[in-house]
Amino acid sequence: MISAISKHMLSKSFSKINFTFKPIDWFDQNVGDSRFGLYIHVPFCKIFCSFCPFYKVLYNERLKRKYLEAVKREIEKRGLMGKASWLYIGGGTPNLLKAEEICEILSCLKEFVEVDEVGMEGNPFEFTPEYLEKIGDAGVTKISVGVETFHSDSLKAVKRAKASKHLIEKVVGEAQRLGISVNVDLMVGLPQQTLEGCLKDAKTIVDIGPDQVTIYPYLIISGVEAEPGMDSQSMFTVIESAWNIFREHGYRRDSVWVFSKSHKIYDSAKDELVCDYFGLGPAAFSTCGNIQTVNPPLEIYLQMINDDKRLAFHTELDGKAKVWRAFAHELYKLQLDPKVCSEMPLNIKMVLQFLRMTGYVEGFTVTDKGRYLVHEITKTVVETLPFPLSNPKRIENYDEYVENLKKFSALNV
Repeated sequence: MISAISKHMLSKSFSKINFTFKPIDWFDQNVGDSRFGLYIHVPFCKIFCSFCPFYKVLYNERLKRKYLEAVKREIEKRGLMGKASWLYIGGGTPNLLKAEEICEILSCLKEFVEVDEVGMEGNPFEFTPEYLEKIGDAGVTKISVGVETFHSDSLKAVKRAKASKHLIEKVVGEAQRLGISVNVDLMVGLPQQTLEGCLKDAKTIVDIGPDQVTIYPYLIISGVEAEPGMDSQSMFTVIESAWNIFREHGYRRDSVWVFSKSHKIYDSAKDELVCDYFGLGPAAFSTCGNIQTVNPPLEIYLQMINDDKRLAFHTELDGKAKVWRAFAHELYKLQLDPKVCSEMPLNIKMVLQFLRMTGYVEGFTVTDKGRYLVHEITKTVVETLPFPLSNPKRIENYDEYVENLKKFSALNV
């Protein structure tokens, strides 16, 4: 009952967020503030996995070269300065770029900002020893490798190539030798997955020994094609059972879905909820105060850089949505920050008190009983996030956007 009410309130709050596609300034507000993050989107993939909701385009050498020049020019135009708390390079498949090309982007970025931590996700097949050494020398401190499962039939069902245990061992071992922290992503709820099969995956991963394991439930987001293989309650049961395995092998629980031995936590979803961040590359999100922008798809992105005229999906976030999202973030960590909670508005404090009275939270700690609620809340937050590129209903002037897309697509053929 409480879970259903919470999901309804969050869904209602986020459903009001719509975007307008329009010209905006290159300089974002709050650039240079004391705490901010950076995100670079590399959209290229060689095959489209049917569980992935994120913006991607088929790998093309000519488009890749255009992208590289464009993203470096965007870095120069955005007026970035100061010290970034974190940088994530996501996709797509970022390591379809050569290691030298990743180094080139980082070198360009570091002309304008300092960066504490650099995380990069990628396909395990592309993370060769030589590749890892080069990106490590360029400042990458942590990587995330998408395994999802070792179950062949589930991977075939979602068009995902299977990585062997031997390959993952090799990538993890080489990265750790170089001082690069490694997260491995697993997913539960894929077609044809079972509880037993998922736990076998968990045991295989702890035998390999990455610094961190993230287990995602299958998320129903606009743009996802495949149907989930189990319901949300069953996914949660798998995650809780896997937690018992991880705990026995020295992992701690850093959030509802993240288990780690390292202090270099790879959790872009959490970091993007904590502070303002600036997105670079096609389809990249930026959040600055109450303003959220999303860069356009690659066709328009390349042309806007060439024309020196920034175009983006733009919205002003509702204050209530921001507060609920901040509270959801506190719950996601399973350990709430007393200072943050003390600054929440009265209605959120009342919700927190109710969760304490009903046994979901004790003090500032989410209880065993409360973890299912947090699982459902976090899943709802992610599933209801506004992705304008995959959900036209989020774009108020959709027809105008489509006209721009047609015009710029023709120019970039």
